[in-house]
Amino acid sequence: MITALVFAVTLDAFLPSADINGGVLVADRGAVVYEHASGFADFARRVPNTIDTPFQTASITKTLTSTAILQLRDRGKLELDKPVRRYLPDFPFEAITLRHLLSHTSALPDLELFESVVQNDPARVISNADVIPALRAWQRPLEFKPGDRFRYSNTNYMLLALVIERVSGQTYSGYLERYLFRPAGMRDSFVGDAAHEKKLTRAAKNHLLPTMYTTEPVDVATLDLRDERKMRRIRYETRNLGATVGDQNVFSTLRDLYRFDQALRSGRLLSRRSLDEAATPVKLNDGSTYFDAEVTVAYGLRCSYGLGWEVCDDPAVGKLMSHSGYNRGIATVFYRNLSKNQTVIAFDNTDGNSLAQKVASAVNILNGKEPLEIDSRASLTREFGATLVARGAAAAIIRLNEMRAQSDEYVGTPRGMNVLGYDLLHNGHTALALEPFRINLILHPDDANVYDSYGDALAGNGDAAGALAMYRKAVMLDPNNMESRRKLQELETAARK
Repeated sequence: MITALVFAVTLDAFLPSADINGGVLVADRGAVVYEHASGFADFARRVPNTIDTPFQTASITKTLTSTAILQLRDRGKLELDKPVRRYLPDFPFEAITLRHLLSHTSALPDLELFESVVQNDPARVISNADVIPALRAWQRPLEFKPGDRFRYSNTNYMLLALVIERVSGQTYSGYLERYLFRPAGMRDSFVGDAAHEKKLTRAAKNHLLPTMYTTEPVDVATLDLRDERKMRRIRYETRNLGATVGDQNVFSTLRDLYRFDQALRSGRLLSRRSLDEAATPVKLNDGSTYFDAEVTVAYGLRCSYGLGWEVCDDPAVGKLMSHSGYNRGIATVFYRNLSKNQTVIAFDNTDGNSLAQKVASAVNILNGKEPLEIDSRASLTREFGATLVARGAAAAIIRLNEMRAQSDEYVGTPRGMNVLGYDLLHNGHTALALEPFRINLILHPDDANVYDSYGDALAGNGDAAGALAMYRKAVMLDPNNMESRRKLQELETAARK
């Protein structure tokens, strides 16, 4: 263990290279030893992030929803192993219990559940009231018997919010305010619904880089998503599915989430039985314990899922209860080491690249270890794309060669260059789109995919003969590429007419 002063100095040295646009709070043995905010809550208006900036906690919300369900169980209002249908009579699956929802072992579909609804009505904003009708209209069987496997699904926690409302007789927002926020002292936390529109104006905006040639993060809410093919998924996740609660949409601050952490530790919110149960790895029907590879990678431990929490237990590191969150334009991490009484909370409202690894580095520093090696090099492809759009192909090629000579500062990948080409092609820069595909072709002459992609750009520019040549080369390099074969056949058929 290092002193708070040494820790703060060391972390201050690390954070600039970590490139977090958001905030970090670190607590050790019940005391905050570090808090830091950086970057902008709103880039367009240059509003800075502060320690007290509310942010969309994304899937950290699930820890609050789980706490509410366990509170209701502590008060004798529900039972975890009873069917969901007991509390939501219209729910269509008899075998699924509340425990299955809490532990993501229900086998229910995730966000794909609403794709047909939105396809029929692209302007539709999904609410929790739409969940059960969508499940009743779902034509596919469950992927597995409930309890046989783990499959993370936001639908589980949308349903749990409905259970909270049905059992408590209050809105989800009203219940959290009375039984979680007030007892925990979370004065600046709220559910992001219509009742809290004024509070939402203070919150950090979710930002992302919408294309591979964008360099300034853009508020997701201001994106024009109507016609851009690349934007369809972003529109679906942020506009169509942006209003559900239980799975997301609790807004909080670094300090408020720390108050939540302390309220849980002190027993103010849950019984010891419920706390222990939430921290226990889920056991599947065959008696095996589920282990989560993604969480394991983040912390270097074998981790599982409990009831609303990612849980890890290691003799050297201790018992962890954590949760991460990601929505378009926001990444969050809530790390709690129960054994060492350590807490790290972080958010980044620019998509949060490698935020979990940055939090793991802060944990390492707190415990006298070296931070992880995080690649903080700038994107060569993004700089090239921005130069291409702003100053043309000649200037972009010169800049590209300069950056390739600075490999310690810039990094690029064939996939990134390919994404750039399609971003340009789909967003009105049809002629410029040829450049990144052509460069990929020169740098990677044995990759069938780059010939296929260059063929797409040539076809988009009206060069059918050039596109034919590219598709033929792609098929020659990869005879099993059915998509290239299809495009080649279509062009050959058109040429014969």
